[in-house]
Amino acid sequence: MSRLLLGANGQLGQHLRARANDLATCARNCADHACDLADQSALVSLLDSLRPSVIVNAAAYTAVDDAETNGEAAYRLNRDLPAWLAAWCRDNDALLVHYSTDYVFSGQPGRPWREDDPVAPESVYGASKLAGEQAIISTDCRALILRTAWVYSALPGNFLSAILGRAARGQSLKVVSDQVGSPTWAGSLADATLVLLERAAERVERPELMHVAGQGAMSWHKLALEAVQMAAGRGMINHEVDVEPISSDQWPQKAKRPAWSVLDGRRYEQWTGRPLPDARAALAECLDQWRDVACSFP
Repeated sequence: MSRLLLGANGQLGQHLRARANDLATCARNCADHACDLADQSALVSLLDSLRPSVIVNAAAYTAVDDAETNGEAAYRLNRDLPAWLAAWCRDNDALLVHYSTDYVFSGQPGRPWREDDPVAPESVYGASKLAGEQAIISTDCRALILRTAWVYSALPGNFLSAILGRAARGQSLKVVSDQVGSPTWAGSLADATLVLLERAAERVERPELMHVAGQGAMSWHKLALEAVQMAAGRGMINHEVDVEPISSDQWPQKAKRPAWSVLDGRRYEQWTGRPLPDARAALAECLDQWRDVACSFP
């Protein structure tokens, strides 16, 4: 079985390639194959030459606020790319693994969101990711659409590395406390993806939607507070800094975020027979690995 990873140099892509040495990698550079994924003809030519049996699409337009003013670019990667991949997989009997987002939801149902709950994105980013889901479903190809949330890692350019970078410099933090979600370590998400490919891929005959995220609910403030305390306890930063809770309107952003985006992971667990990690335990594992490789901060 030949497997191709798109977006191999991104946060999730790097964790996937570190765990699966049989993945052929694709990115703009520093990968087995170079390709501009916004170029349909270049992409199809690559797929026709490699003929993978599994495509893992970890590529996306993830700049949530920038998407508000760059909608065309966001839709190109978040809707059109999945549509092209799904059509190729349908025509070549290949399996597509694609990642979506908690940002397809709005409201607060009083429980974690399930796969069959109504969607109502409130941002261009969320709408473009939902359009990608719908494009895949419309092809009726063999696909796993994995909604995840609040992905972080030790790599630069995400919430965790940003707040610990500031804490390492002794700077206090102000963090939103009225948005609650399912923080997900990129390492856990990569592990869960590979479990699905090992245990459930042969069951996929049409598009299947499931939630794959850290289990339990945390606010951004709680995540930051836990991270600072854990990092200080591991000697990764000199001492804890103040982490002040603020409301969303005190931290204005272009794109509206869901106030409640906790995801129910039971469908994944039923498919694989494996539990998804608790969000706090996954954070601890991330920091343990970060410490053990002589962490540095941006």
